[in-house]
Amino acid sequence: MMFEFKLHMKVARCIARKDYARALEYLDQIRASEEPNPYTVYMMAKCHEWSGDTESAMSAAKEALSIDNGHFESLKLLANLYLAKKDYKKTTEYVQAALNNYPEPVPGPPRFFFWLLRVLSFIPAIGKLGEAVRDDLEDPDKDTKSWFKWAKKYIEWYEDEYREKTGPTLH
Repeated sequence: MMFEFKLHMKVARCIARKDYARALEYLDQIRASEEPNPYTVYMMAKCHEWSGDTESAMSAAKEALSIDNGHFESLKLLANLYLAKKDYKKTTEYVQAALNNYPEPVPGPPRFFFWLLRVLSFIPAIGKLGEAVRDDLEDPDKDTKSWFKWAKKYIEWYEDEYREKTGPTLH
């Protein structure tokens, strides 16, 4: 357990340094030491994406889906990668699948947590930390909500653009 935790920390450090090749090496070690885990394989897909290897990113995201066919982040990643390739049909398939597997909202921290940060903000280090934490935690689903809005608009656009060419709507 401690070994895996250390590897996860090494992955995080490598990603922060944009050393994706080394992060992939550590992720391979993690994958070899655990039960099949879509999140580990998804992180491999993200490392491939960040390093510019779209094909490997797509392959890893599909592998994550072979472990959990409803893994939202992998579905979303594949939708974005196919969109970049202008493969609108595949983009639509993955957007629709992601919308069908939209995650439950993440609960935010209790209100008293923010109150406590405000009370302790007179301590310089806590004041700066409080600002960063507040920005990150006030709406933990902000990125997912933003993607959801985009996905709905994308589906509308696709149906308007291709309805006559493809037949009935996707619904």
